[in-house]
Amino acid sequence: MARYDTCPKCGGMKRSIASICKKCTIKRDPRVAWSLVDKSHPDGCWNWTGTITDQGYGRMRLNGRVVQATRVIWELVNGPVPTGLFICHHCDNRRCVNPDHLFLGTQDDNMKDMAAKGRSCRGTKHFGAKLTDEDIIIIRQRYRNGNITQKQLADEFKVDASNIRLIVTGKSWAWLKE
Repeated sequence: MARYDTCPKCGGMKRSIASICKKCTIKRDPRVAWSLVDKSHPDGCWNWTGTITDQGYGRMRLNGRVVQATRVIWELVNGPVPTGLFICHHCDNRRCVNPDHLFLGTQDDNMKDMAAKGRSCRGTKHFGAKLTDEDIIIIRQRYRNGNITQKQLADEFKVDASNIRLIVTGKSWAWLKE
């Protein structure tokens, strides 16, 4: 008859000759991630069925740490993620862990990808936006005509003069063309 003890890691039962229990072994093996992937999505996404963050990204506990599901799957398929790089989505499905839908990039690459796909929170999409696209065009036109100062525009549109300076120099709302 086998003798069982309590696992010091998780409190589960283990054989006395084993150093850790089966439950802990599963927690330490990243391959368990495959059991949390649903490959049936019609657009080819492999949706994570495990724990999801408030932002909608998959995550799992591995070796006592919470890690991103995309990172676990990427590393299982492609090896380690180089320092300074992030795992980004071509498909923009935050739950997707399909390696064919993922790519490595810098934070800047990720932000440019987001902006190119129209998902950035800029302009009127920003929760604190006080100006509309039409306001920006009017501000630029009126300032270019030369009959009004940045301070006067700021007072009229109820924003700080530094905002007007960034608008007329094209440093903010740069994507908006007249």
